[in-house]
Amino acid sequence: MALDWDDIRIFLEIERTGRLSRAAKRLGVSHTTVARRLKNFEEQRGCHLFEPSETGLTPTEAGQLILSEAQSMERAAQGIAEKLGRYSGNNTGRVRVGAPDGFGNAVLSHILPELIRAEPGCDVELVPVPSTHKLWRRDVDIAISLDRPLSGQTVMRKLIDYDLRLYAHPEFFAGADLPQSRSDLQAFPFVGYIDELLYTPELDFNHLVHPGLNVVYKAATVKAQFDAVQQGIGLGVLPCFMARGSGLMPVLPEDIAFTRTYWLLFPEEYKSLARIRRVSDFIYEKTQAWSERFRFDAS
Repeated sequence: MALDWDDIRIFLEIERTGRLSRAAKRLGVSHTTVARRLKNFEEQRGCHLFEPSETGLTPTEAGQLILSEAQSMERAAQGIAEKLGRYSGNNTGRVRVGAPDGFGNAVLSHILPELIRAEPGCDVELVPVPSTHKLWRRDVDIAISLDRPLSGQTVMRKLIDYDLRLYAHPEFFAGADLPQSRSDLQAFPFVGYIDELLYTPELDFNHLVHPGLNVVYKAATVKAQFDAVQQGIGLGVLPCFMARGSGLMPVLPEDIAFTRTYWLLFPEEYKSLARIRRVSDFIYEKTQAWSERFRFDAS
């Protein structure tokens, strides 16, 4: 019996998401449709393809047996769509870009509309990077990440180094002496991340500044922290590309200085897709053109 491509697509989405409901949402169909198609597929082949686990549905031995071939079918389908798109001049296809909120709000939200304006056929989505995003599950097509992957079939490109400094509202120290050392900072309120919601230890700045800080306001996003510092709620470590031009003043900039790196990632199997290359190259080129914004300006 010939294979139905729709069954393969459903199989792959269940494998990536671990849930029938999530697979259905990704495919734009109902939960019952996915469950029915999977049941029929398994009955036709006389085997179970998934079994429940602590993390959701995972492939059985039979599911693992067909996984690589199913992925090859998907790559072939994507290649056909790319070639037909180039032939017809209608080279469309969604590209979902995931990024940390600081880079997403302060950089990508400004530069990606330029790409859409220059190439109206582009279909780009910008989403916050989930705390557990996985490219191999296709949560996003292109990810901007602070963590450099140590394994996996991923195309990785260093995007940019960026500086961070401790900032305050210009009137924050009114009537008080400016801090002269890190120990002096214990006398002032701070803003920072919510510890258990940190998706990478790379962002755990307050503990590096001083272990005894008085953190009065915590937020899961750097944008919320930036707003709090602007309102004079407390001191906060912020990316220089966000603080530049905001009127905020650096505090102990020679002593408290951090540098982090953004990485641009996408699945290796996507490297032949023109739309992925176009969007990733655009992000890289525009970010490089803005490189000075990412460094600390002492002037």
